[in-house]
Amino acid sequence: MKQSYHTNAKTNIHNRQQIQNNFSLSNRKIAENLNISSQTVSKWRNRDFQKDISSCPKTIKYSLSELETALVLSIRSSSWLPLDEVFEMLQARSPFVSRSSIYRCFVRNKINKVSEEKREKANKFKEYSPGYLHIDVTYLPKLNGQKNYLFVAIDRATRILFFHVYDNKSAESTDDFFDKCLDFFSFEITHILTDNGLEFTNRLIKSKKGNLCTKPSLLDLKCATNNIEHRLTKPATPKTNGMVERVNGTIKNATILKEKYNNKQEITEDLTKFLLFYNLYRRHGGLKKELKVKTPFDALEKWFRIKPEIFKTTPTQFKINLLNLQQQNNQNPSTTL
Repeated sequence: MKQSYHTNAKTNIHNRQQIQNNFSLSNRKIAENLNISSQTVSKWRNRDFQKDISSCPKTIKYSLSELETALVLSIRSSSWLPLDEVFEMLQARSPFVSRSSIYRCFVRNKINKVSEEKREKANKFKEYSPGYLHIDVTYLPKLNGQKNYLFVAIDRATRILFFHVYDNKSAESTDDFFDKCLDFFSFEITHILTDNGLEFTNRLIKSKKGNLCTKPSLLDLKCATNNIEHRLTKPATPKTNGMVERVNGTIKNATILKEKYNNKQEITEDLTKFLLFYNLYRRHGGLKKELKVKTPFDALEKWFRIKPEIFKTTPTQFKINLLNLQQQNNQNPSTTL
């Protein structure tokens, strides 16, 4: 039977037997005779077998932590989102995670290939026309001891993005932010998806008797007035609102995690610049696959050609309003985004 050896093996079974059975010669002398190193001779003299052993490490260290691995598996298995979207979602929480490490995790767990059944399930997520907003609130750095919060809304179909800075994350701030969303987006809003924070809903508030609150929140009232369906994520499962979670990380990586600000005006100006860049120029992998376009504004124009009846203003007017937003901010330093 032919013996197979390790790729870098310097000896064969016959040499190893000679080393182990030769007690008269020194390691150095045997090494000279066989044209190998003394360390190799010593290694085989201290063994009682001649076959190669595996060089694989006993403990494999993965790039992803146990928590990150669990998140990757959970997101992929529940939604079957593409690799790039899972990467963007996880990067929002762990900026140093690489795309390749997530792909290797897919392969190890045999979820790198999506069956037709799962592919159809993933596509159901994208069956909405413009008007389905994912809304969330995230923290900004404290400035002069003052807390700052960023309310964020992103449209599922076009990825058009809007955000605004507030001093608190109260229900009143949410109500004001949603008014701004109604003015900002050029199409009719039909659905919104939020988490269960008290700024969005009252449904998890309990009375002293343990009964859940049935009083509608300010956001619920605003949605009812405008015939908009307010959907809520399942408690303690932020992945279901992952689109806005991902864009929160994108915003922070491009602004507050890269620059230092001395006051609220500086952070507002930087955020306004990014808002324009994201909507008008930033390429988006998901849009390239879904609509064969590059940027959110390209997607807006394409949907306007497909369904002009759902739009309140043209894409051109939207672009003008967006550019005016930056101009107004630059002219009036007291105005916040």
